[in-house]
This record gives sequence, structure tokens and C-alpha cells, in this order.
Amino acid sequence: MKQIDTILQIRLGDEYFGIDSDDSNQILRVPIITSIPLANNSLSGIVVLNGKIVPVLDLKKVLGIGSVDAKKDASRIITLNVDGEDIAILVDEVVDALNMDESNYDENTSEDNFIIGFYKQKDDLIQIIEPKSIIKDDMIEGFEPIEVKKISDDIEDVTSKSMDTDRYLFFASKQEFFAVDIELVAELIFVPDDITPIAGTQNSNLGAITLRDEVIDVFDFNLVFGFEAVDLKSDDARLLILRDENKKLALCVENIQEIKDIDLSKIEALSGSMRDNKIQSLYKDDKNIVSIVSSTYFRGLIDEFSVTTQTQTFSQEQKNGSSNMRELAVFAIEKEEFAFDIESVQEIITYQEVTPLPESDEYIDGIINLRGSIIPVVNLPKKLNFEANLTDKSKIVVCIIDDEKVGFLVDDVNDIMFIEDRFVSSSKKSESLIKSTISLDGGERVILELRLKQIISIDDLQDIKKEG
Repeated sequence: MKQIDTILQIRLGDEYFGIDSDDSNQILRVPIITSIPLANNSLSGIVVLNGKIVPVLDLKKVLGIGSVDAKKDASRIITLNVDGEDIAILVDEVVDALNMDESNYDENTSEDNFIIGFYKQKDDLIQIIEPKSIIKDDMIEGFEPIEVKKISDDIEDVTSKSMDTDRYLFFASKQEFFAVDIELVAELIFVPDDITPIAGTQNSNLGAITLRDEVIDVFDFNLVFGFEAVDLKSDDARLLILRDENKKLALCVENIQEIKDIDLSKIEALSGSMRDNKIQSLYKDDKNIVSIVSSTYFRGLIDEFSVTTQTQTFSQEQKNGSSNMRELAVFAIEKEEFAFDIESVQEIITYQEVTPLPESDEYIDGIINLRGSIIPVVNLPKKLNFEANLTDKSKIVVCIIDDEKVGFLVDDVNDIMFIEDRFVSSSKKSESLIKSTISLDGGERVILELRLKQIISIDDLQDIKKEG
């Protein structure tokens, strides 16, 4: 018989259960829970507690008696340590902590039962649970709770450009379209609330932000180019962090369109009468005329207004090989955020019409023709059991899996950002869909990095291309 001194009484629906209080670590109000796609039904998701990624199991689902409403005021999570692993259980209510009276306790002698005993408390019968017996390995995703070394990718670096194309980031401003050479773009982030104004600066200078202890001046692209100011509160507004050597500048733009390689033969240099120091050339696609902003102009802007600091910048650390960071393309599906390693991303394009394939899996939307390449398109919301909705923000993220191109339809692309390894917890299971979890803003923002080969296999890709 297990020696129990204190019982933690919990309520699940109309029934009472208990666990040995020595098995519990903390009792907490329910924090933000990030759901894990395609996970075991009992797994509500993960939370960030004290710098650790902790899986949360819905105890009612584990026991097959419904599910806990995490939004109710009485709901709680209880953190446990099971065989050295931190795990949280979600319950309807934590009722009391009871000192054990052995005369009121009856041991359950049946084998293979998660109920180890029964405790009588007034008119209530409390069923005592042994946590180890109800928590199975396949219910949880294991993540390293501390800073880990960057995992080498199975996928080769496919970001190098071909000889006859250049890669550009496209964005819109007041019904006009612009592009900037991706070589100048260090990151793409949301507009923060805390832009600090700088007295005595020009109108287009919005102030400064601090990004990973580095002070960066912020300019409004619209004001620089003579348009009405960008609405900083807009959900579409983004900051482009531009970098030239060890200097950085932030540029606020209205709406990010896509990142893609373009044929250099389709770029037209402006004639002398039309050329200015800001726009170097034009690119015409099937729908729009895009102004390509001069890299020389941006470099001059960066050189003039970048804030010089005494600390070593990220680009310097990269050259010295001392930086422990990874670059991610962060995208949204409904209210959740996911990411791919940027090294596996070839380009990001606005949604284009997809040709359906008969008798293909439900999550395969079909194929697209991208500059002569036939590319299967995976509807990622469908694949991950979300609702699929096409909007004007929808994007296709084109990736490479073992030399095969595949597009992933997503709701929107939020960021292209560098993440320090200290914010990354890697999955302990090499075959899991979730490659790592990124915890930002004190755990309030959680991003799930996906493992491409667990979304679709190379064999499936080749079969789809044969059908196409």
C-alpha cells in the first residue's frame, strides 16, 4: 500500500478524485494553452511555466468522462512530476487538501486499475488516482526544458539563388506595389507598441525600438516616399528590419505581399528622365507593376540613421561563428502560430489558383505551375485539423523536401525572424510533427516549429507529381 499523508481533492464533473499531494508541484489558474495539432485527444496543448514547456492533459478526457472547460473560473492546472518529467493536468476544480485518516481509506486490490484506493470524506467518496498509471507516453509530446544546441537540419540549404533570378520581398503601399532585395532584409516582425519618439528628427522617423538589446531607428516607408502615414495599429502593418553589414534600420510598411524569386530579364531599368535615387527599376508580373526600391538608397538610409552601439551585433556574431540563433518563417493558422526553418523555405507567394487532382487526399488542394515547375499544394489547415478559409491574406509557402518542391497553404505569414536558442525547446522525439517550441514575451507568445517530413513524405510528393 502506498503511504499517503495528504490527499489533494479534485472535482471532475460531479465526481471527486484525489491524488497524493506529494505527487503535485503547483496548483495554478489556467494560463494560455497552445494546442498541438494532430496530438492525442487527451492533450489540451502546452504551456510555458518557469521557462519550461509543459504538456497539459485534460484529465476528464484521459478518464473518458468528457472534457474540462478551461475558461471557467474554477478550472485549474496541477503540475506533476512523473518519472522526472513535468506534466500538468487540467481539472474542473481543486476542492481541498485533506489530511489522510487511514480508517477512512480502502485500498483497491484489483490489478491494472488507475484507481489505487477509495477515501470516504463525509458524504463523498473520493477515488484516489495514481498519476503514473493514467499518463501514457503517446499522450504527450516531450520537449527539452532548457536551452539546447541547434539541431542540424535534414534538409539541405536551398536558399541560394540561381544565376538568372534574384529574390525580393514584395509589399504594398496605398494601392502601389514595391519590392526590396531580400539580401537587405534581416527580419520581418509585428509593429511593437513601444516605439520611443526621438526629439528633433524628421517626420518620417517614428522613433526607436529595442530589439534583443539593440536600439534600432524606425522609419515610416509611406512618409519617406510621400504617402499618407502607415496605420501602426493595423493588423497588416509590419516592420522590415534592414541590415547592411553591422548596421540596422527598421522600416514600417502597410502590407507584406510575398517573397519570391523573379526573372532578371523581366526587370526594366528606369530611363534617365524617370530615374530617381529611390526607385531603381520596375518589375511587371501578370497583375501589377512593381517598383524595386534602390538597394543603394536603403544602404545610404541605414548608414545615416542606424544607431551605433558598443555591443557586437548579430551580423558580426554570425561572421565570428558565435551566434546561437535560428531564422524562422512564422505563419498563422487561425489564432495559432507555426514556423518553418527559413533554410527549407524557397519562397512565399500570394495565393494563386490551384488545379485540383482527382482522388488525392483531402488535404492536397492540387498543383500549381510556378515558373515551369509543377508544385503540389498542401492545405495545411486541413492537414492539421483546422478550418480552411481562403482570404486575401492567404499565402503559399514553397519549401524543399529532399529536392522536391511543395507548397503549403497558410492563413498568413506573420514574421521572418531570428530566434535565440535560449527561447527554443526542441522535441525529444525525432519523429514528432513538432520540431521545437519557441516561447516569447514571457510565455505569452508560443510558436510551434513544424517538421516538414512529418507533414508529407517524399514518397507521397512523388506520387502526387506523377498524378499531375
